[in-house]
Amino acid sequence: MLDPLIVKAISIGLGLMFLLAAYHKLSNGADFRVTLLEYQLLPHWLAMPASRIIPVFEILLGGSWLLPLTSQSTTAIASAGLLGAYALAIAINLYRGRVHFDCGCSFGGKGDNEQFLSSGLVGRNLVLIAASLITLLPASTRSFAFGDYATLIAVLLAAVLLFAAANQLIANRAAINTWRKR
Repeated sequence: MLDPLIVKAISIGLGLMFLLAAYHKLSNGADFRVTLLEYQLLPHWLAMPASRIIPVFEILLGGSWLLPLTSQSTTAIASAGLLGAYALAIAINLYRGRVHFDCGCSFGGKGDNEQFLSSGLVGRNLVLIAASLITLLPASTRSFAFGDYATLIAVLLAAVLLFAAANQLIANRAAINTWRKR
C-alpha cells in the first residue's frame, strides 16, 4: 500500500504542472497553434480548435488533481492518456527526423527558451505517466501530522527543482545535437 503522502505529492505536483502548462499554452495561443502545425499530425483546419481544447483539458486535469472534481482513477488515466499522446507525437516526429522545432511543452516562451524535440522528452513523459498511474495503487488511510506537511512541502520543492533541472538538461542535449547536425 502506498503512503497517502506520496499520492498527495504526486497529485499536487501534476496538478500544478498541468495548470502551468495550460497557462503557457493560453498565454501564447498563436505560438501554440504554430507548434501544433509543426508536428504535422493534425489537418490545418483542426489546429485552431485543438489549440483551444488542449489547454482547457489541461486546466480540467490540473483542477482534478488539486480538487477532487472526478475520481482519482479517472484523473490518473486521463492524465496518462494526454501525456502518452504528447509522447507519441514527439516519437513520431523523432522517427521522421523532424526535431528542429519547439516541442510546445516548456513553461517559457519562444526564442531563448525553445526546446527542440528529443528522446529525453519522450522519457520525461513516460516518467510522468508512471507517476500518474502510481496513484491508482491502493493507499493506506491515515491522518497527516505537522511533520507530514513539512515533508510534503520539501518533496514538492525538490520535485520542482528536479523537474526544472531535467528539462534544462533535456533542452541542452537537444540543442547540442541540433548544432552538431547543422
